[in-house]
Amino acid sequence: MPTLEEENQQITAAHADHSATSQVQSTDGPTDDRHPKRRKHNSANGMGKELTPEQKSLVKNYVTRTVAEGAVKCSYCDKEISSRNIDRWASHLRGCAKTPDEIKAQIQPFRGNSPPPADASAALRHPVKTLELSAEHTSTTGIVMPIAASSSSTTTSSSHLSVPSSSPMGSGYNEVFKVHVSKDYMKFNAAHFIAYKGFREKLHGHNYRLAVTITGQVGPDGYVVDFGEIKKISRVICKDLNESFLVPMNSDALKISFDDTNVHIVTEDMAKFSFPKADCSLLPIVHSSAEELAIYISNQLIDAFTMVALLERGARKIEVSISEANQQFASYERTIMT
Repeated sequence: MPTLEEENQQITAAHADHSATSQVQSTDGPTDDRHPKRRKHNSANGMGKELTPEQKSLVKNYVTRTVAEGAVKCSYCDKEISSRNIDRWASHLRGCAKTPDEIKAQIQPFRGNSPPPADASAALRHPVKTLELSAEHTSTTGIVMPIAASSSSTTTSSSHLSVPSSSPMGSGYNEVFKVHVSKDYMKFNAAHFIAYKGFREKLHGHNYRLAVTITGQVGPDGYVVDFGEIKKISRVICKDLNESFLVPMNSDALKISFDDTNVHIVTEDMAKFSFPKADCSLLPIVHSSAEELAIYISNQLIDAFTMVALLERGARKIEVSISEANQQFASYERTIMT
């Protein structure tokens, strides 16, 4: 009979043989099709073709677009391109039989970070400068913005227009730029009452809020008007009106008089008011309504900026909104003219 030590040695040897057999089966045995090995993804093979920003800008020069319909057409075959994607425009131009070979070469996409060919790079650095207006560039349904360049034209004449250089401001189609400012400190608390022939409100007050919008062109500094300037001027205007009684000096329903210290007001119903001068804002308006306050503040803003400075910056409109309460405001828009 084997001893206890000999039995332990036999058991250990049996376990070792079983482990070795299992390793051989797992290595050489058939692969389980239910769990296929994942294939490594080669990111280099997945790099797609793409146009450079210069090429995209160039593609825009070889299509026409109608402002009224928004349709895009090939400048060479006059076929409408249904997509608004610039890559699709480029694809159409490359496949168009009428597109010149040199144009096709300029808008060939490149893989990944590979640089464009030398000849294409040179062409992109020197885009076509002129475009020709012909019958195919007009439409009875709306204005057509000609973008296609004429490869045969080298000089600018009355029948040619210079192609505008690419601008960070946008494409140039009906562009409108607005700056809008409405800050928590652009507010004032004031008392008033509306009075006109046959009517007078009771004396009351509002927590007024001011908002300013200026429309115009973007200047070389990237601004229509500096936000900081609007805020600075608006803050001064609000401070002057804050905690005061609004006196409409041009009223046709109030009798307004002064003495050394006070402003005296008599209404049609013979009500009499007397306010310290220091507590009054004497305004050149007929009624102390939100509408006429907006006109007054608009004039104050233009005076502070000066009309000359606004015109030089390309400002075209100024809009002032006065709120008497939440979701209750009046707006006045004024065109800035020479």
